[in-house]
Amino acid sequence: MASKRKSTSTSKSQSLDDSKDSIEEEVVYAALSSQIRRDIISFIKVNEKVGFLELKEKFDVKVGSIYHQLNSMKELWEQDENKKYYLTELGEVAFNVLILNRDFIASSNVKLTIEGEKEVDSSFFKKIYKGLVFVFLPRKVFQYLASDVVRTLLAGLFIIGAMLYFSIDSQVVLVGFYPMQVTDWYYSLIGVLGLWIFLALTTVGFKAIFYKRKFNPLKLFSVVPFALVPSLLVLFFIWLQTKVTATFLFFEGQIISIVSQVWILPLMTTAVSQTEELTMNRSSLIVLFAFYFTYVIAFVLYGIG
Repeated sequence: MASKRKSTSTSKSQSLDDSKDSIEEEVVYAALSSQIRRDIISFIKVNEKVGFLELKEKFDVKVGSIYHQLNSMKELWEQDENKKYYLTELGEVAFNVLILNRDFIASSNVKLTIEGEKEVDSSFFKKIYKGLVFVFLPRKVFQYLASDVVRTLLAGLFIIGAMLYFSIDSQVVLVGFYPMQVTDWYYSLIGVLGLWIFLALTTVGFKAIFYKRKFNPLKLFSVVPFALVPSLLVLFFIWLQTKVTATFLFFEGQIISIVSQVWILPLMTTAVSQTEELTMNRSSLIVLFAFYFTYVIAFVLYGIG
């Protein structure tokens, strides 16, 4: 009997917890169902604390409308001694849900077809534009690559292997994204593998710091080699230069190295957006920080070299 009463008590406790979670879920999704409430939550979160007049000036609506929206989500905010609004713990949860949903929708590449929408312009310039977008921002490519980590990782090893071959045979290693002459093969090994691992880890690290996401670099680690295809081309052309007698003009001014960096930046941004389910704007921020960090390390190593 005692065991039965204990089991019944546990069952009731679990039921109460589930009911509480259900209520909180309803509160959060009810608040997020309105665009203006989503905007109010974001505005309070960004500014940490805001007054009523700030809300009225920001959204330019009637006083009654502001009060109505606030009362509709009163569990998500509180006021301090100065009557300024700030988010409660549940409000913070609602904001995180909002951001996660925005990132997921933006990175999904799903487009809504609007009835009566004009036909796509098939002009020559439109085709050029689409071609450039595909080359620099291949969302569907990285979305496909991110769908199977093991397959992508194995395919990426071929890119890394090719980079190693061209680097070792030409005795040139990329320090960061800059070519540097070396004499021993293991410098190439360190350079190629280091760029691959360092870029993936720093990018995911900044994502965890800036956006409070989990540190799990495996998926990005598998697709980074495909974002490094421009670096592969740099090593290929440098290797090719060692096999022919003619001197290519772009090697003199390191133009190809600069072009590759410009190309890698949007590729990495797209890769991060698809693997980490972030918007392109948020992805570009952490990729830029990862690039700057890489440049700093490269300059230090160049100085040592």
